[in-house]
Amino acid sequence: MTSEGGVKRGREWMGRCLPPPVLGHLPESLSGLTDDSRAVGPGNLFILRCGATYNDLHLREAVDRGATLLLVPDRHLPSVAHRLGEWGSDIPVCATPHIQEAAGVIGSAWWDHPSRAMSIVGVTGTNGKTTSSFLTRGILEASGKRTGLIGTVWFDLGDGLVEAPQTTPGALFLQESFARARANGLEAISMEVSSHALDQERVAGTCFTAVHFTNLTRDHLDYHKTFEDYFLAKSRLIHWTNPDGSQPGVVVNGDDPYGKRLLSSLRGSGRKVLSYGHDRSFEIHPEEVRISLDGIEGTIKVPGGKIRIASSLPGDFNLQNIMGAIGCALHLEIPASMIEAGIRTLAGVPGRFERVNPGGEFAVIVDYAHTDDALRNILSALRPLTTGRIITVFGCGGDRDRGKRPRMGKVAGLLSDLVILTSDNPRTEDPGAIMDEVEPGIRETGKSFVREADRKRAIGLAISAARPGDAVLIAGKGHEPYQILGKTKTSFDDRLVARECLMGESSGALS
Repeated sequence: MTSEGGVKRGREWMGRCLPPPVLGHLPESLSGLTDDSRAVGPGNLFILRCGATYNDLHLREAVDRGATLLLVPDRHLPSVAHRLGEWGSDIPVCATPHIQEAAGVIGSAWWDHPSRAMSIVGVTGTNGKTTSSFLTRGILEASGKRTGLIGTVWFDLGDGLVEAPQTTPGALFLQESFARARANGLEAISMEVSSHALDQERVAGTCFTAVHFTNLTRDHLDYHKTFEDYFLAKSRLIHWTNPDGSQPGVVVNGDDPYGKRLLSSLRGSGRKVLSYGHDRSFEIHPEEVRISLDGIEGTIKVPGGKIRIASSLPGDFNLQNIMGAIGCALHLEIPASMIEAGIRTLAGVPGRFERVNPGGEFAVIVDYAHTDDALRNILSALRPLTTGRIITVFGCGGDRDRGKRPRMGKVAGLLSDLVILTSDNPRTEDPGAIMDEVEPGIRETGKSFVREADRKRAIGLAISAARPGDAVLIAGKGHEPYQILGKTKTSFDDRLVARECLMGESSGALS
């Protein structure tokens, strides 16, 4: 990675932005910086990001490829110094106790603090991040701001859509992305911020204009270990202080128990806070709203007035996403008419309550719901909108939090008329063993269910069973165009498979 325009950074910049060297002396200049040993070029600063251990191979590769300065975690300094001595290398070394945070702060400085030049809106929470970020982007675009997107589905930095590598990219890549967006003339970015990213300091160095908390339910406990740790990671965004000392405007879902806890912690903080929810005590709340499979229409009360909404996004959970996006827009002082236009123009979000057969005798809907709360939300939204049965196809991902498996089974059983249990992304786990852990939750409800590990056949079985007035929900993978079996990604898109089944290209029958 090189600075925007290929500008080098000299000793003055290094002395201002880097810890003093603990080995050797600063080089005359730097030609770039990276935390990927494969990308190191002559004259680069190499940031050795690592956890409890590090791989000598990465360090050696950076040295061999021409790095002229190293930044390493101070706990690994003795090992690094020993290795450099063994290799006869005199590369200067700086050390820091907070390598992840340092990467973001240094990256921001390297690209001349790009997030300060734009309005950055960050959204975090278990569910609703993607839709909320799309809504916010739509509103910002309607207000005349050229706006990018960083999230689960794709990145748009002003030079075309690219598939998202992960919800929130690494610290250096993120700061470089901001710089690219600025160079492309963008004025704002709407971005999702994951709990992993917050815990790993991937957004360090970022100046947020507004931050939004959607909700918190069980997920990612394979990483965070406890729910409290998960909450604390998410809450870091809501208590964010920008590098220049300013504080972003805050938007919080007051209907959520953890949102209530955040609101309580923010009282007296001096931050600009907007709460939203169904109760009239929240600054943003619905007055008269009608929800159908075709969308949401109605009036939202906001401080100092009302906003009329007409959205093609269905479900009460999308009403909450809309209210959250309105809160972010209010912090950016966007007029009501432009907020209304932005909400109206968003036709849908890939893989989020996405209907694959508009106008069909029965509805077939694909959604990314992969937690028990997300599944509960979408099934609860479908129930009052469906005259017939709800048939749910879902599975649980492998190598992920196992505790949510029976919980998801129970929700599917309670809120569906027929459940077809199948594979999601089993990864390195046995699909049958995963289903064994989901099944007790379904059995507890007494509802009918079928096990079919082949996801394509499972979707075919659901569609073959559907009758006029029914709704088929295919949950868990949403926008993903792949399935991960073992360590291999194979092409698989729930939406395409469902359309094939509807056209009779795949068939199945329930006995």
